[in-house]
Amino acid sequence: MQLILVRHGNTFGPGDKVVWVGARTDLALVEKGREQASVVAAGLAAAGLRPSRIYAGPLRRTRQTAEIIAAAHGLVAGSIVLSEDLREIDYGSWEARSNDEIRAEVGDKTIDDWQKRSIWPESCGWQPDETDVIAGWQRLIARIRAENADDAVVLVVSSNGIFRLVAKSLGLAPADAKMNTGAVAHLVADDGGVSIKAWNLDPASLSL
Repeated sequence: MQLILVRHGNTFGPGDKVVWVGARTDLALVEKGREQASVVAAGLAAAGLRPSRIYAGPLRRTRQTAEIIAAAHGLVAGSIVLSEDLREIDYGSWEARSNDEIRAEVGDKTIDDWQKRSIWPESCGWQPDETDVIAGWQRLIARIRAENADDAVVLVVSSNGIFRLVAKSLGLAPADAKMNTGAVAHLVADDGGVSIKAWNLDPASLSL
């Protein structure tokens, strides 16, 4: 099975204050974000990867990304499955604040540990905890295996926070775990488990 992870598109436009948004901030895609979703759809088509089903987080930015891709590939109604296991992390006291504002409160090490080394920040109120996020990913993989054929192409649309922990659980180096907005990762699920073929790709670089 081919699993294509898709980070949702941009939710901030030119001139907007960029802040941390997680489970409590339900932003829609901006124009650039919608364009990024269309680029993902085109990259899939160019690579010969036609999804049969899309699993997406329930917030607008992930739903809209999934809907744009589904429409471009002519997927039937019901092909998008919303999953709470893909809901973004609640960033606690960091929610709706900029990097500079967070650094002023907690210092450079705490924010850099997460952004560069995928180390979960303690005492910042993030929910659910790291173990629960990975348990949710494992539930989702079991569901995907049960609901799709072994040769299916399945898309998973969520956020950088969720995908960073997925990368960590699959053994990717923390320095390489970030997913840019509109970027994709290519995973393969087989009898040996789930492995990473490529991570944080420009969609135009996808290949079978």
